[in-house]
Amino acid sequence: MSYKCKNIALQVVLPLIIGILIYATLRDQPPFKKFIPWDVPIYDISSLPRFLFIFIVYRLPDMLWTFAFISAINMHLKKTLLSAFIVLSVLVFFEYCQYEGLLSGTGDVGDIFYSLCSIIIYLLLYEEEEK
Repeated sequence: MSYKCKNIALQVVLPLIIGILIYATLRDQPPFKKFIPWDVPIYDISSLPRFLFIFIVYRLPDMLWTFAFISAINMHLKKTLLSAFIVLSVLVFFEYCQYEGLLSGTGDVGDIFYSLCSIIIYLLLYEEEEK
């Protein structure tokens, strides 16, 4: 497997799959419930401290998907800061559309915050690529 294929698998595909699995197994009402042939949630983690439960079920998938998004954009553009700006702009736009009721979702500032954290993690991990 080539270096680029490994990067795509680890930085894009794996975070997407983990995020989908969290949605499909831990949430009471995943957005794509009609496509899931089992009763949800499969695992009950509600006994965890509330902040940890909320982080795992609601914030971690967003962070994983943001990480995958910035990875894919940066693999194409090869300009890390420009990729971060594009991803953040798209995320803010979608959250605003959700807030205004134009798209399904909550339009939550927390989603933007945790997605920004994911972008910062990406920038810290891959800052050397442009040097």
